[in-house]
Amino acid sequence: MFKKNIGLIGFLIAVVGVSIAAVSKYLYDDDLNPLFQISLLCWITALIIGSELNKPQPKNLYIYSYSVVSIILLFLLLYL
Repeated sequence: MFKKNIGLIGFLIAVVGVSIAAVSKYLYDDDLNPLFQISLLCWITALIIGSELNKPQPKNLYIYSYSVVSIILLFLLLYL
């Protein structure tokens, strides 16, 4: 069940993150640009991993490499 809905979970994370960032920008004039970028990164990662998992013969190397690259990008976003 989790393998089929990982793209939907990533989309929901992105919607919540982007909504919070947009509301805080326009109502409180507070810039939460890293939250916006992190939520979109989670969405893209979930879509890529979900599409790879839904293939008949998923390649674990691709899944691990996407995961490692997204974690490195997450740390870069948090650092900057």
